[in-house]
This record gives sequence, C-alpha cells and structure tokens, in this order.
Amino acid sequence: MSRISIFWHRRDLRLADNAGLYHALRSGYPVRPLFIFDRHILDDLVDEDDARVTFIHQEIGRLQQTLRERGSGMLIRYGKPEEVWRELLQELDVASVYTNHDYEPYAQERDNAVRALLGPAGIPFHTYKDQVILEAGEVLKSDGEPYTVFTPYSRKWRETLASRLSQPGGDLSASFYL
Repeated sequence: MSRISIFWHRRDLRLADNAGLYHALRSGYPVRPLFIFDRHILDDLVDEDDARVTFIHQEIGRLQQTLRERGSGMLIRYGKPEEVWRELLQELDVASVYTNHDYEPYAQERDNAVRALLGPAGIPFHTYKDQVILEAGEVLKSDGEPYTVFTPYSRKWRETLASRLSQPGGDLSASFYL
C-alpha cells in the first residue's frame, strides 16, 4: 500500500479554484479525494428530502464522474467524521490530510477532533482559506478587536483588499492562482 494524501471535501465540491486541493496536489503524494456524509448533520435534519442534501448528492455524482474520467475517484463515506477517520487510518497509508477552512462552530469542533486523532499518528492536518477573500481575523480595528458595526468593517475590508492587491506579488489566497 503506497502512501497518499487525502483531500477532504466539505463545502467545496469542485476541482477548480480550490486552495486545499491545490496544496494537496503539491504534497508529493497521490491525492485521494474524500467526502463524508456527516451523521451529526444529517440526523438532525427535519425533512428527509432536504434540498441541500439532494444538491450535495448531485454534485458528488458529478465530481465522481469527472474524477473517473481523469482516472481517479472519490472515497465516499457515511458516519461520524471521527469514526470514519479511525477506519480510514486502518485501511490506508495516509501521509497527510488537506481541506479548506470551515467556519461554523460544529465544523471547528469536528476539525479539532480529527486533528487530535491524526496528530499522534504523525499525520499533519492542513487547512486553507478558500471560501472567503479575507477572514475575520484579517479585518480588525486598530486596537486589534473585531468590528461590531458593519459600515466601519466594510470600509476596513475594502482598504485591506485594496492594500493587498496593490502589493507586488500580493497573495490573497493560493486559490487565485489555480
């Protein structure tokens, strides 16, 4: 069994303009995409025919077809992410895990649990800015505190963006270079 990197798709069911996938492909290992249908989320849905889940199924089908056309494929699992990762670590020789930041409180807890699971096995968990241009911590008041009023935040956001774009070689995100 050869070592692989895993790119964990969550909200980012695409191959293009995907910062975490870009970095995974540069890891030096073959990359295996993964999607986990998270029981924690699915079991809490009131409507079993939730349009969001239908959309995800459709997009995963399209993504799987595209990957197959390129001689690859996607691991698709259902369960609690921490349990799924335990199984994957038994099945695969994982060198590293890549994904994109997810900002929801549950997602951050989930990612911390997976990171804690991978750490003792010596498997780095890399996560990248992808779905935003500037993260909350990049747009702060002069005292280092977050904004609580939109208009000053908006003004600072635009100033920060303009400043980054005007810098030679200014990097907003690796995804801009895919």
